Amino acid sequence: MKREEKNALSRQRILNAALEEFSQKGYEGASLSTVCAEKGLSKGIVYHYFKDKDEIYLLCVRTCFDQAADWLQGEMERCFGPPEERLRHYFDARLRFFANHPVCQGIFAGAALNSPAHLNRQIADCRGRFDALNIAVLTALLSSKPLRAGLSVSAIVEDFRLYMDFFHSRFRLDCNQSEPAEQVLREYEERCRRQLDVLLYGVLGE
Repeated sequence: MKREEKNALSRQRILNAALEEFSQKGYEGASLSTVCAEKGLSKGIVYHYFKDKDEIYLLCVRTCFDQAADWLQGEMERCFGPPEERLRHYFDARLRFFANHPVCQGIFAGAALNSPAHLNRQIADCRGRFDALNIAVLTALLSSKPLRAGLSVSAIVEDFRLYMDFFHSRFRLDCNQSEPAEQVLREYEERCRRQLDVLLYGVLGE
């Protein structure tokens, strides 16, 4: 086996072990010592490939958000129909992804709702493709219907991003972190869906 292949396998083995640890325990509760003990890894080999806990955690976050982006991109490319149907399909696909990838579910919930403050900027970078896809979906929905006079797609998208930053911060404060990640994430997704629905269609009945 070539050295490059051996290095890639070693890094992947460490990553797989770290994904499980961070998914189950979150950033604060996770321990590289536990990862080494439970998976038969030496600390020397771990620190040969990774500088510290933060570097491994950020790779876990990027891996999960990139996998989610790939999944959702494929789902949306196969979805046709009116905006309401595509919006419903998008959020249903998000929940299906997490149901089918429970390790990513834990990483996502931790990074989105209980991230270590000193890594917020790096986590935002790791989320880049996933967040860009969210904006692309919203932009496509807005572009498919006529808007009220004086409004533009770009302005609405920017306002929605600012509003969602507030919603996100408030949800982090209000949510019960002791509940299972699946339950917290499902509530988060449902409330995101509702906020987007309100943006697109308002709150008043006909």
